[in-house]
Amino acid sequence: MKRSFFVLGVAVAALASCTSEEVVDMPQSRAIQFGTFVNHSTRSVTETTNENLTKFFVFGNYDNVWTSVYTNVQVDGRKVGDQSTWTPTQAAYWENGKTYRFGAYYDGENKNTAVSFKADEQKMTFENYAVNDFKDLIVAIPAEVRAQASENTPVNLSFYHMLSQVKFTFNNSDSHDYIMEISDIKVNAVKIATGTAIYKVEKPSIVWDTQSSSQEEYNFGTLEDIAENFAENTHTTTCFVIPQDNNNLQVTFTATFSDASGKRIASSTFRGDLNYQGNTEGTESGKWTPGFKYNYTVEINGSIVDPSLEEQIIEFTVQAVEGWKDAANTDIENPTTTE
Repeated sequence: MKRSFFVLGVAVAALASCTSEEVVDMPQSRAIQFGTFVNHSTRSVTETTNENLTKFFVFGNYDNVWTSVYTNVQVDGRKVGDQSTWTPTQAAYWENGKTYRFGAYYDGENKNTAVSFKADEQKMTFENYAVNDFKDLIVAIPAEVRAQASENTPVNLSFYHMLSQVKFTFNNSDSHDYIMEISDIKVNAVKIATGTAIYKVEKPSIVWDTQSSSQEEYNFGTLEDIAENFAENTHTTTCFVIPQDNNNLQVTFTATFSDASGKRIASSTFRGDLNYQGNTEGTESGKWTPGFKYNYTVEINGSIVDPSLEEQIIEFTVQAVEGWKDAANTDIENPTTTE
């Protein structure tokens, strides 16, 4: 897996006394700095990548009583790989000999007010997190750092994706003169849940509590015409999803077959199981794993659209593909019909 690290020099304003307006100059070696890295390349929806990350939010505590030094503080900078300065909106400096623990995240342009960090457990919690396709959720919890009197190096933050992605790919081999619309692509699954990330040596342990959460509708929208000559007859739609068990989850959609003038020929509703049974490293059967994209594919042609049936069943097979990571290329083999 290709990784491109980058270091962010974070210049912080000097601390000012609460009883005085005097500003005290501090040695640059004592300024807390950060180096960051977004783990895994990303390629769809509104993903956070090395190319578009320009801010993150950080928590920080020090000493055995874990005195707060940062509480959900914004850190601004330029694009990843640019060696320019990244500046927190709150000043902080290293205290010699103290042990520090940090937790950072990015969840879109605005601060998440429902996130907390417990330094004693090195655990970050996102309470009742609601998925939004316009923002990715990444988190970094580095190893604790002991401050030096001088020459303190940046804190290396390696960010990991907390969400999964589900992608539906529709193929069509009919004549381009026909129109095949795929509409009402929906999945009922847990959409709001509490997620936690706990420090581990290799990468954070990410867990979502979905047991007490109710299922809601993920709407994947409409593909106007998968029979058009576009991208080798392949059309896709993607959503961020809460990582969860998928043994009992299904997708439903409507396929409408029309002639070139738009006159409807036939229309049918389909449903299919989303049970993942792939074996890509890092994934688990029957689950959507954080940081993986699950691609479910099917070929829909006019010949399988039967308006005499109320509902038709499609079957998926899933294979995981390295990517975001891409965890599931699901081929829907020969959709079957039920009365």
